[in-house]
Amino acid sequence: MLDITRSKIVVAKGSLQNRARQTIILARLDFGGQPHRNPDGEEISSPHLHLYREGYGDKWAFPIDSKAFPNINSVPGALRDFARYCNIHPAPEIAI
Repeated sequence: MLDITRSKIVVAKGSLQNRARQTIILARLDFGGQPHRNPDGEEISSPHLHLYREGYGDKWAFPIDSKAFPNINSVPGALRDFARYCNIHPAPEIAI
C-alpha cells in the first residue's frame, strides 16, 4: 500500500509511506517537517527516510541520498523518486 499525506497548514510538509499487511511500514519519506531523533539519540534532519528494522519498526530514520531523491523539493517529483525507490510500477501521477 502507498500512503500520501500532506500537511494542511504547511503545504511543503508531507509523508510518503509504503506499507505491507496494512500496518507494517516498510519505508516512509518525511519532508518539510521537524528533525527525527533515532532510538540511539542521533538526530536526523528533514527530509529523511524511515526504513523498517526488525524489533524497531519504522523508528529509525536515515538522511536521504540526493542521488536517489533528486526531486525532494517537488511533491510530484518526490513521489516519483519514492515510487522508484520502492519499486512501485507504474508510479502514480498526482497534480497539485
